[in-house]
Amino acid sequence: MGGVERSGRLGVATLLLAVLALLAIARSTIIMVYLGVTYFREVDPISVPLSYYAFVDGGEQLFFSAAVALAVGALAVLVGMARSGVRMAGRPTVLLAVWATCLVLAAVFPADDSPRILTFGGWVHQFAGAGILALLSFAGLAAAARLAEYPEWRPVVSTVRTLSIAAAVLAVAYVVSRLDDVVPGIFGPVDVGGVLQRMVLAFDVAVVAALAVQLVRVSWHALRRRGVPAPAAPTPPTALPGH
Repeated sequence: MGGVERSGRLGVATLLLAVLALLAIARSTIIMVYLGVTYFREVDPISVPLSYYAFVDGGEQLFFSAAVALAVGALAVLVGMARSGVRMAGRPTVLLAVWATCLVLAAVFPADDSPRILTFGGWVHQFAGAGILALLSFAGLAAAARLAEYPEWRPVVSTVRTLSIAAAVLAVAYVVSRLDDVVPGIFGPVDVGGVLQRMVLAFDVAVVAALAVQLVRVSWHALRRRGVPAPAAPTPPTALPGH
């Protein structure tokens, strides 16, 4: 029965972590959508990066809250997967933890409101932003390789891989679009850097959400098995008299 009780405890803990992750992801997504709709005129979503919501009246705290909530969601998924028995040590943990840290740093240190980077905080924001764009794709691919080792996690492997690759492709497209900063007008009159950045983050959020949903399923399955007793050992047959 000890194994069953341990499975139950892990099921409760990981289920709570999965629910926390989903709530945090939902909060972050709702805030970002709200910022995009409310400040559509002040911050052009096609050309202006997300971080510029920090410069509009009432946007700084909301942007910070959204970034921290997403970081909390990612870390909750990471801890929940590790507690559920997934071999997450090494690259998956490092990449996902650094990505979450980059989210917080990008919110704490705002971008410089100028075409050039002028301050220490601006440089921190720049490097943190690069980490946000790049690291989650590698974290997702590294995690997918580990998840393929566990039958209960295999249903989400292809989804995580596909979303991670899509995020990586969009991140490369965003970096290429920044050549417009060096050679103005190289891609025409429309700067699509803002929408590309938002699409990368959307796919990143989808990776974390997919992992959180599967964590709910795995945890719920563990909880359902909690009350099932281990099968009794077979009783040896009784010898008949005279045998």
